[in-house]
Amino acid sequence: MSYLVLARRWRPHRFSEVVGQPHVTRTLLNSLRKGRIAHAYLFSGPRGVGKTTTARLLARALNCRQPSDWEPCGECDNCVQIGEGRFIDVIEIDAASNRRIDEIRQLREGVRYAPIEGKAKTYIIDEVHMLTPEAFNALLKTLEEPPEHSYFCLATTDPQKVPATIQSRCQRFDFRRVSILDIRAHLEKICQAEKIDHDLKALDLIARKADGSVRDSLSLLDQVIAFTDAKVLRENVEEVIGEIRLDLYFKAVKLISTHSTADAFLLDEELAAAGTDPQDFILGLEEHLMQILQVKTIGSEKAEIPPDAVEAFTGMAERFTEADLIRMVQFCTTAEVDIRRKFNPRPRLQLLLLKFATMSSSVSLADLIQKLESKSPADGMAVQQPIQRPTTAETGRRATTEKSSLRKQPEPYQAKLINNNLNQDQSSQTSTPGSTHLKAESIEAPKIPAVISDDPLDAAQQAWAKVCDNLATKHNSSSRLIKFDGYPVKYSDGVLTIRFSSRTHFDAAQNCQSALAQELTEVIGEVSLEFEIGELPQREEFVQGQPDDPVLKLLSDRLGARPVG
Repeated sequence: MSYLVLARRWRPHRFSEVVGQPHVTRTLLNSLRKGRIAHAYLFSGPRGVGKTTTARLLARALNCRQPSDWEPCGECDNCVQIGEGRFIDVIEIDAASNRRIDEIRQLREGVRYAPIEGKAKTYIIDEVHMLTPEAFNALLKTLEEPPEHSYFCLATTDPQKVPATIQSRCQRFDFRRVSILDIRAHLEKICQAEKIDHDLKALDLIARKADGSVRDSLSLLDQVIAFTDAKVLRENVEEVIGEIRLDLYFKAVKLISTHSTADAFLLDEELAAAGTDPQDFILGLEEHLMQILQVKTIGSEKAEIPPDAVEAFTGMAERFTEADLIRMVQFCTTAEVDIRRKFNPRPRLQLLLLKFATMSSSVSLADLIQKLESKSPADGMAVQQPIQRPTTAETGRRATTEKSSLRKQPEPYQAKLINNNLNQDQSSQTSTPGSTHLKAESIEAPKIPAVISDDPLDAAQQAWAKVCDNLATKHNSSSRLIKFDGYPVKYSDGVLTIRFSSRTHFDAAQNCQSALAQELTEVIGEVSLEFEIGELPQREEFVQGQPDDPVLKLLSDRLGARPVG
């Protein structure tokens, strides 16, 4: 007699034996007790979580001759025949291989006939999303108004491909991935019943490798039993399923604290010598970091981590901030995506490990500001409270005053007037009761250059950054970005040409062209604008390492901080 695999031998015979889907089994049992059975159900969810099994259990419950509280007995002829797949009134259709309209037409013809052996005729259509559009259309009317003796159970791993017209005619149940604890408990129960030597660490590895699928876990258990002569031990499981040792993941994470690029290359050599697939290691490392983050945020009691590694995970969680762990996960995600795009796997893994070895600790902007505020005046700082910004109304009045003054004054006087206004703004902020200010050498407000050239192009270039900021404040906040990606490059016969290096900012400038022209008219007189795309000239204010933003410059000068990510 041929061997029957564990996944089939331990298939549930009652609703109470289904693992990890109480929201489905309880609803179906209550529907049976109250006589509120729907004519069509849609069971969706990942592989191996019990969709087809539940459909067969429902067929058993509808045809069982001696049910116990509407649970199928599993012993009567009808239950046995349904379990063996030879009950004539339970029709199972594999939509992956019977997906055409002809098969659905045959189904429609058979639905009309009353059941022969049982009380109800049940149609189970597996992988229903594989049906063709014509087949779905042929099924619609039958699915909506089947005969009283007919029921439909549709199972799918991809519910998005099932038309909304089909879904609306069904009661939908979403099957969930089974938790590691539930799978491990189920495996332990089977090992005890089969009298198989085992340890919980080995079962935990199998449960994690199954990724929420009960069927996959039983297949792995079968494989390990065949390899180890009915002994399920951790070292045997690691060898069979190629599990990467936990200490290698901890070595990778420790690179951040050791800052040793040599250790990064040594770890890569160790992984290569063991034949570890780079993509598998990165995916496992990503999961490992998420487990550390769970321990950091919700505690080791609630996190899904190996019981024997609680101390190691807790110690690692204390070393890093949440921001550090999130950045590491993002590094892993980027590396895994690059590998899936067919880049060389090993160099991507090496680059990831080197990023870990050279990564600095993350510090939030709020913490940096708090450090700045705690500096004493002796350290060259006078910051205790945030700078009080002028209100929108004040800004608008000030801008109106500046514009009217600029119209009246000759060009040589414009720069002087603008700088005087800015100095008055700073002095008014300094004298406001209850407000504290930064010293002049710490943060300087952005200004239009002190000398506005008689050359319209030169004047437009000097005033470009301020013009863009004014435009963003009054009209469109996204306009502030065009000062970094755009620049005046030519002036001829009253037409100023502005060049952009990207299509995105070229389009953004076109959306506010009239407002931008109005702002530039205040500087160089009446002007029309033309936009083009090309390479920007070198600009001194954006040399790398010299942040244009005064706050970033202050953080860089005082604390050595730099933006990341």
